[in-house]
Amino acid sequence: MAEDELREEIRSLKGQVKNLERMLENLMNLHSNVLDKLSTNSEIERKYIQMLSLYKRHGKVSPSLLPEIDDPIMEGIVELMLSSGGTLNITQITERLRHKRGSASRHTVRDRLKKLEKRKVVREMEESHGKGYVLTEYILDKWAKLLGIKI
Repeated sequence: MAEDELREEIRSLKGQVKNLERMLENLMNLHSNVLDKLSTNSEIERKYIQMLSLYKRHGKVSPSLLPEIDDPIMEGIVELMLSSGGTLNITQITERLRHKRGSASRHTVRDRLKKLEKRKVVREMEESHGKGYVLTEYILDKWAKLLGIKI
């Protein structure tokens, strides 16, 4: 009888050990998830601090911080193109810039687009309804790097 009780006790202990092993594994997974979340939060905080630093040094976080953009009209054009995310033609850019700034001429917009094209900020695209402009990968990468974002 004592031997049967001993075997039963051993079985019970084995079951308890297996339960403890599962609990420990779950705890380790939870710990790993918490560390991953903390790491992600740290990265977000780092990017936020980088943008605050830009704001502190320059008084704004805008495309004008890029050396290729050296006047307010160019800055306005690039901001419009960043927010649109697609191709815009001269008329669309002029109208949106006029709405934002109060005034803009097609001649000035065309002139700035040519300068931006030479500086590899925008590129011209032929579309079915005429010419349009998009931001280049070069400038999008440079802007993302300035903000501390990986694309």
